[in-house]
Amino acid sequence: MDRTLAEIAGTIQHTEVRPTADRDRIRELCAECLEYGFDGAMVLPCWVPLARDRLAGTDVAVCSAAGFPMGGDGHLVKATAVRDAVAAGAEQVDVMPNIGYLKSGMDEELRREMELVVEASGDAVCKAMLELGALEESEAERILALAVEAGFDYVKTSSGWGEGGKATVERVRFLRDRAPEDVGVKASGGIRTAAVADTLLSAGADLLGSSSGVDIVGNDGAEAPSARDTGGNEDGY
Repeated sequence: MDRTLAEIAGTIQHTEVRPTADRDRIRELCAECLEYGFDGAMVLPCWVPLARDRLAGTDVAVCSAAGFPMGGDGHLVKATAVRDAVAAGAEQVDVMPNIGYLKSGMDEELRREMELVVEASGDAVCKAMLELGALEESEAERILALAVEAGFDYVKTSSGWGEGGKATVERVRFLRDRAPEDVGVKASGGIRTAAVADTLLSAGADLLGSSSGVDIVGNDGAEAPSARDTGGNEDGY
């Protein structure tokens, strides 16, 4: 590997978005972020205040999402969700765009949605989940261009739940080769070993979203049978 486990940990947004996660699990997640030096704690919006309180004064970012995982909420619903999450203490918000708009050729509606959620994010970091595994190349090109034009800080391979599939070197490179240098790339979906994490970072990812952060850096980088699953197809956002 090109990176140490500590270096990899510093890129991981440690995720717990299962609907069954309770307060104790969120407290545990925050403690794991501090113990292993993860970049951020990714939680459902209802747990943002708890994560904010547990991580206050630390370098671990409080992260949440809007429109996750389906992306079918209306424009104003998504914008309000982003604004509420930021007001509650989220420093970063990952947003699921309406992929149905894209596939329907409704690019202007999608553009308006993206602009509204970026505006609602204010000074918080805003990331677009692009679900590349569900898109034709021409669709991926279009949604990436829309996300960049709207002002997203990061573009992301997928939500990790839907049809976006696993993060792959090809998908990371697709984003990195086309996005401006000042737009970051986040990989998410099926990242469960240090070797996979290191490969995605070498391909151009700046951040990694995974619910298996502890297994990645606390198990000598080998996949563990106990690797947590979010209940979706992969590793959540």
